[in-house]
Amino acid sequence: MQVDLNELVNSYEVVPVSLSDPFKALVVEPSTMEILRFLPIIAFIALIITAVWRQGKKFPVKALSDMNQKNNQD
Repeated sequence: MQVDLNELVNSYEVVPVSLSDPFKALVVEPSTMEILRFLPIIAFIALIITAVWRQGKKFPVKALSDMNQKNNQD
């Protein structure tokens, strides 16, 4: 089976992309846009939770309460 490269190249349409708005040509459903609007908020909350969790692993609360008890005993 032979394929004519000229015919193959001409069969694809190239749509120019605007540099000012590269996502203008994308077709997205309104319900998807509604969900995507909350994505930065969800990501920010996830970052805060991760930061608190990591700090909790570095400085456990139990160790801080033990230090307070030792200071009170002295």
